[in-house]
Formats: sequence, C-alpha cells, structure tokens
Amino acid sequence: MPVTLANIAQACGVSTSTVSLALRDHPRIPAATKARIKAAADRLGYVPNRSISRVMAEIRAGGRTRTFKESLGYFTADVKDRSREYEQRLFAGAEARASEIGYGLDRFELGKHGLSLSQLGKVLASRGIRGLILAPWPEAHVELELEWKGLASVAIGYSLEKPEIHRVTRNVMHTLRSVFPELVAQGYRRIGFVMERSHEERMEYMTLAAFQLHAFLTPENDRVPALVENNLEEGVFNKWVAANEPDIIFTMHRPVLDWLQSSGYRVPEEVGVFYFNCEGPDSQLSGIYPAYENIGAAAVDQVAALVERGGFGIPDCATTVTVPGIPCRGSTLRNIQ
Repeated sequence: MPVTLANIAQACGVSTSTVSLALRDHPRIPAATKARIKAAADRLGYVPNRSISRVMAEIRAGGRTRTFKESLGYFTADVKDRSREYEQRLFAGAEARASEIGYGLDRFELGKHGLSLSQLGKVLASRGIRGLILAPWPEAHVELELEWKGLASVAIGYSLEKPEIHRVTRNVMHTLRSVFPELVAQGYRRIGFVMERSHEERMEYMTLAAFQLHAFLTPENDRVPALVENNLEEGVFNKWVAANEPDIIFTMHRPVLDWLQSSGYRVPEEVGVFYFNCEGPDSQLSGIYPAYENIGAAAVDQVAALVERGGFGIPDCATTVTVPGIPCRGSTLRNIQ
C-alpha cells in the first residue's frame, strides 16, 4: 500500500494538514518541524501523487475552472546571462502548441536567477506537473538528477546525455544528405566546413559526420578538410581559406561572412556561404532555418502523448522525433534556382 499523509502524520504526531504544509515548504511551519516531517516521509518511502497535487493546487488557487487539461513544465538553463534567441523561439513554439491542444506550459529556469534541480523537483510535485520538456543546454554531455519516476519527460536536442529519455531534435543527417548534392548541382565543387567544436558536441557531431560522408563521395581533388576548432579565430580561418580555396563554406559560425568580406572576398560571387542555423525563415543569409518553433511544438506533442498514455519514468526504449528545417533563399549563394 502506498504511504499516505495520514501515515506520516501518525508517525510524527501531527495533523495531516501540518504534513501537507510541511512537504510544500509552507512558511507557517517551523523549520525544525518541516525537517522532522520530511525525514519521516523519506524513511517511510512517501511518493507524492501528482494528480492529487494538481487538483489540490487548483483548489488552493480558489477553485477557478481552468480552460486546459493540466500544466506541463518547460525547464531551461540560465538564459538571463546568455544570448540564446533560439531558445526563446523553442519556448514560443511549445507554448503556442500547448495552448492549441488544451495544456498550460510553466517555464522554469536553472541558475542563479532561477531554480536549483532540487527545488525544481519540489515545485513540479507541488503543482502536480507530470510532463516536463528539457530545453537544450549551452554545453554538451549534461547529466541531470531528478525524481523521474512520476514524470513524462522529453529532451530537445542532444545536450542531455543522461538519463536517456525521449527526444525531439533537428533532422540533421537526412537534411544534409540532400543539401550537399544540391550545392554541387548549383555549381559548387569545393565545399568547406567551418564549425566550433562546441556546436558539434551539442549535436553529437552529426553535421561533421554528414560532411565527411559527402567528402567520401567527392572526387579527391575537390575535397576540402574540415575546420573544427574549440575557439575559432579569424586568423586561423583566413589561413584555412587561403590554403584550401573553398568556393562555398558550410557553417553555423556567424562571423564567417564578416571574415570573408574583411579579407576582400566577394560573397557570393567568389565564395558562397551556407548557414545551417539561419536566424529566421526570411533570413538574408542562405541556408536552413532550424524551425525552432516547430521543434518546440513537437516536444509538446510528444510529452502530452506520454502523459495521456501514462508513459512516466525513464523509458526502456527512448524514441527520437526529428523535425525538418526551412530552406532560406538568402543572398549568400549564387545560382539558386
């Protein structure tokens, strides 16, 4: 039988209402009493019922009828100290999709301006949030420790390494298997690849893998070695261009266009630039817009489906949903049909 608030109250010699308030860190309860009750809950193996918590949260809010089924959670790193416009677009797409299908979406931020991981778990439980979307981290190989047992969770991208949960991400390999041949068809022969290593690590080196596959299928005289650096600098880039003479550069590194023009290259007449992370579908840069809003929407669809069918906890077989990007005509390529 599951441990109830009444069991904890009996063990501590207090009322069930005191237990409920203590487990929600209510300021009315003395710190020593809260610590004693929480210790008893841990000892007895108490696990919060998120459905009941959600209903009680609505009652405490005044019994107002909500227009959505329940709230999902969206957890992101400390974006207030970083310029990550793409993450805001992910959230906007997720929020819009959640509203469309009858869910709310609560945003939580990690870091000095937001929540710690331990605080996040408590807040999710107190609000009865059963579905959680994990936004991309600014670094790769992230490991998170949460109480996953009662959560339906979906990660965006590959920066979350552990635990292995369901994901939504860009359709990188399939997209690039088309992009590189299309560039060749437009007259480009020497395709160069320029990327910062941090980008590649967060994407599990998929873009580099696709480029290397293209190079394998390219005549040896037209192959250009990839330039992948930890901290890409203009001097290193200029030497690489001079030594390898690419006629187009595939990149996600914004300064590449400025560096070429500063060195006297005419873009796109002499050298084309293809950006795999255009800032929007109407970008003046040629390339692919990752359709961040669609990725956010797909994450909501996936986590909502998990909640509705009871897919909680770390899955035995995690699935990945891939979302195609949007081509951007732009002005940094020549001969685009």
